[in-house]
Amino acid sequence: MTQHQGKIDQYLDSGLGPEDAAQFEQWLQEDQNLQLLAARAELHTDLRRSLQRRSVQKEAMSHFRDLTSHSDETEPDTQRQEQTFSRRPNTVASTTNTSWHSKKWFILAMATAAILLFAFLSIPESESPNRQTAARSQRIARIAYQQNAGWQSGPRVTGDAVGGGMVQLQVGIARLDFSNGATVTLQGPAKFEILSANRTRLHQGVLTVHVPGTAIGFEIETPAIDVIDLGTAFGLAVGVDGETDVCVFEGEVEVSASGETSNSKSRLLHAGSAVRSKPQEGKIESVLYETNRFKDGWPVTSGVLQATGLMKFVSPGPEFVPGRYEDNEHIVVFAERQGITLDSEIPVDLTSPGLYQRIHRHNEQKIAAGTTVRSYLLQLDPLGTRERNSENKPRVTGQITFDKPVIGLIASTSRLTNTDTLLGHPDGQYKTTRRGIEPTRKEDNLGIKRDAVVLSDDRRTLSLDLSAGSAVDQIRVIVKETEPKSNGQQRTK
Repeated sequence: MTQHQGKIDQYLDSGLGPEDAAQFEQWLQEDQNLQLLAARAELHTDLRRSLQRRSVQKEAMSHFRDLTSHSDETEPDTQRQEQTFSRRPNTVASTTNTSWHSKKWFILAMATAAILLFAFLSIPESESPNRQTAARSQRIARIAYQQNAGWQSGPRVTGDAVGGGMVQLQVGIARLDFSNGATVTLQGPAKFEILSANRTRLHQGVLTVHVPGTAIGFEIETPAIDVIDLGTAFGLAVGVDGETDVCVFEGEVEVSASGETSNSKSRLLHAGSAVRSKPQEGKIESVLYETNRFKDGWPVTSGVLQATGLMKFVSPGPEFVPGRYEDNEHIVVFAERQGITLDSEIPVDLTSPGLYQRIHRHNEQKIAAGTTVRSYLLQLDPLGTRERNSENKPRVTGQITFDKPVIGLIASTSRLTNTDTLLGHPDGQYKTTRRGIEPTRKEDNLGIKRDAVVLSDDRRTLSLDLSAGSAVDQIRVIVKETEPKSNGQQRTK
């Protein structure tokens, strides 16, 4: 028995102390650990029911023996009756004797079967944590993140399993990660229904969705429009009157007017497109592409849980990509690629937590082949250009927190350029001029903390202090991705 199995058994049998319970709940945040708990809980449940069945069988057999004993006590009377009958012709006596014994054993057998059935049905369906935990292995989604979330059903904990049925978020933000890889972020108030692993319905509210290749065909119904995702990201908003807006951030979706009276054909929408429809009208109209209502949920869907200071997550869409967007006052964050499995190892500038004042590149580190990653580009690209030693170069600070650990940072021009094709935004227009974080120069005063990068101990939070002049400050962040298996389970490479 492993240490983890022992801890799980203790949790299921007698419970854990407050300190151990807190550590155990943290351990359960990883999907593979939750699956271990579910499997172990199922084993406990099967064992408990097996013991209950044995107890039932013993009780039934004991009752059966009592019936047999009672039958033996009445045997003399039966024998006297048989002797009386024996005075009749032999054929009559033989037939009567056989009939009586058959009837006796039939009654006993039926009584025993009835006892067994009654006792088995009387075993209560356990509502203990064991049964609830085992049910998680059949979950459709889980709560991956929540911020100031208020649920109509009462408080929920991050990591909780979500099955089929209605999910109502009254306030705040909550992200649901589906077992097939789809990610849905709700902005309260929202009324969202899970019909199956691949089919859902937004009755009211705002959500953003990212669907990887493993979940192509993921469907969201609304009172006015049905949306089938073809491997993309989009936003969906449903008003109190059922009016529905669809806004496509990346890739493409198929939309069709819902309702039996609809005669409109389905339409294919590409990135940068937006449509609107009202219930019962049966038609879909193109509208201006506008993403303001999705600005709170989209970063969370993309894996950025928080951006503070002057860190800014750019609006989604084909016009908001590297090379087309400048900002004089913010470090802007571009979501680049997701679910990329590396065919070969790639060199990076740093992987370890710590403070780096101007990133040193004399210690090359690598991310191994076979690792599944996602990437982001953080950029300070001021309007116009400034001289290297200019005193009015903009200085911007900010902090960003990701949902998964950062496993590599790239900040040199050559390595950024070499990874643009693999990890860069597919619609990005990356510059060939100097970019990245400038290397240390002899004349620099290292006491002035400029162009500093801090990676937290848990590798999830990155703090930047940048000052850009003649070059564009850029840093590519590589995050370890969780890749869904084809059977709905997940694994981390």
